[in-house]
Amino acid sequence: MDVKVEVLKYPTEEDWMLCKQITLTTVSKEATTPPSEEWKVKILEARHSPIRTLNFCFKISNLPTWVATHLVRHVHAIPFVSSQRNDRQDKYDRNAARQDAPVTMCWYMNAEEFMVICNKRLCRLASPETRSVIELICQEVFKTNPEFISSAVPYCYYRGGRCTEMKSCGFNHTYAKAVEESNGRYFITEGDCAG
Repeated sequence: MDVKVEVLKYPTEEDWMLCKQITLTTVSKEATTPPSEEWKVKILEARHSPIRTLNFCFKISNLPTWVATHLVRHVHAIPFVSSQRNDRQDKYDRNAARQDAPVTMCWYMNAEEFMVICNKRLCRLASPETRSVIELICQEVFKTNPEFISSAVPYCYYRGGRCTEMKSCGFNHTYAKAVEESNGRYFITEGDCAG
C-alpha cells in the first residue's frame, strides 16, 4: 500500500487568531495578541467548541477502496472520493473491481473531528492499514501544527490510560510510562505509531 497524503488546508495563524477571538467573546473580552502555543494546546485538549473553526483538508492518493470505506464512516468529516462508476472512469470494471482498487479522496474536517478520528483510528484494534493512513496524516499535520501532538492520540491515551473497548489490546498500559518519559505530556511518536 503506497498511500500518499497531502495537506491542502490546515489551521493558519489567522485561523488561530479567529479561534482565540471567538473564545474570548464568550467571556466578553477581545483578543489583542496571537494565541501562544501553550494556549493552543490547552484549548485543543479541552475540546472547547471554538476549535471547530479550525479546519483541515487532506488529499489521500492511492487509497485502497476498503480503507476509504473505513474513513468515510466518520460522519462529522466530509469525504470526496473518486468515482468508480464505469461511465466516469476506465481504470477497471466497477462490477469486477477488487476491494483494494485505489481511489483518491479529499477529506475535510474540523480540528475536533480530526482528534476524534485519531482517537478511534490510532487504536491498536483499528485495522493496521487504516491506522497507517491516519499515522501518515498525523505526521503531515505535526509539520505545520505541532500543537496537535498531544491530542492526536489513541482513545486510551485521551482517556488517561483507560480502555473502553470491549476487548482491550493492552496498549493503554503504556500510558503512564509515556507520560513519565514526556515530562507530563503524552504524545505518540513515529515509533509508537508503527504498531
